[in-house]
Amino acid sequence: MNNSKASIFPYWFLLFAIGFAWFVPASLVPVLVKQFNVGLGSILLAVSAFGYAVAALGLLAGYVSAKFTIKTSLYASAAITLLGLIGRASAPNYPTFIIMDFFAAIGFPFALSPVGNVCESLYKEKAHTAVGISVGALFLGMAFGSLFGPSLLSVFGISGALWSTALLAAVASIWVFFGIKGAYYKGQSLKGAFAWGMLKNWYIGIAVAAIAVTFGSIPATVLSLHNVANALEMGGLLGGILYIGSSFGAIALPLLFERHNAIRLGVIATGVLTFLSTIAMAWGLGYTADLALIASGLFFFGFFGNGGLWSLALSTTANYVNDPARAGFATAMFTAIANLGVGVIPVYLGVEFGSISTIGTGVAIVIGAGLVSMILAPLLKASKKK
Repeated sequence: MNNSKASIFPYWFLLFAIGFAWFVPASLVPVLVKQFNVGLGSILLAVSAFGYAVAALGLLAGYVSAKFTIKTSLYASAAITLLGLIGRASAPNYPTFIIMDFFAAIGFPFALSPVGNVCESLYKEKAHTAVGISVGALFLGMAFGSLFGPSLLSVFGISGALWSTALLAAVASIWVFFGIKGAYYKGQSLKGAFAWGMLKNWYIGIAVAAIAVTFGSIPATVLSLHNVANALEMGGLLGGILYIGSSFGAIALPLLFERHNAIRLGVIATGVLTFLSTIAMAWGLGYTADLALIASGLFFFGFFGNGGLWSLALSTTANYVNDPARAGFATAMFTAIANLGVGVIPVYLGVEFGSISTIGTGVAIVIGAGLVSMILAPLLKASKKK
């Protein structure tokens, strides 16, 4: 990767393509169940593959980018993702589909985990902004996949919808291979890549991401409990709204706060607004059928929580280290831990919203997690100064 700041654009497009590939199948779950004649859980396993991959391989990806070069990690991500998505799109049966889906997912951590390395290398003075845009590109791809997956299905069929993800990945791979030049920041030692203060960042990463994934997947179920017409369609729309808010927040808020040299104010403000939007989202979905209230809560939680606070918790993790290679490993630890929570917590938390009798428990857990995040937000290390 050369010193031209424009060389970050292929990286951002790769993240967008991965997010799109992740969430197109998420919007087509009922169709894939029928296509492969398997149970719902089997398709949800495929949808969860990208999160599991980061949890399992995030530290390895961070190590590769830190000890070798960032180019090595991104080349591996682009190649593995493309090959896996081609295999997934051409799969004749479920076993092949799930194997190739997990293979494609292996490319995800090699793109996301070294985000600190990439941004510290190219935008050292604006690293928070660069990290925010990187996360925003991923969220925007997820939102586009969720929103446009059904349209791709209606025009091109299930095979065409899956091939569209491979086509986008092919464009991203070509851009990465020809747009990223040279070796950038080869690390010599990872000593000092961990600090105990990062645990605060990790908690926020786990809590916010787990809540976002849970509320991105349960609206249709809960709306059905409230006897809302077209609950399935409205649930998909509400999930898309959450990730559109996440994308906008991740791109706009770190940029705003860094431009005004107000990162500390930013983490405090987003902590408070995340808590307030958590209350609106959880209460609105749990106890009402007010779609405007629910949509507003989801959008603002995405904007301030998943997009703002989560992105700032990720980028400020790099403030505990003083070398871009170590920054890549620090953010790799953050994304691995956060995605481990994403892979486990929603499975159990989501069940609480599956019955009127247990919704209160789910609402209380979510609001409590948001409260702790608000309390911890002012304690994040907002700069590299000791």
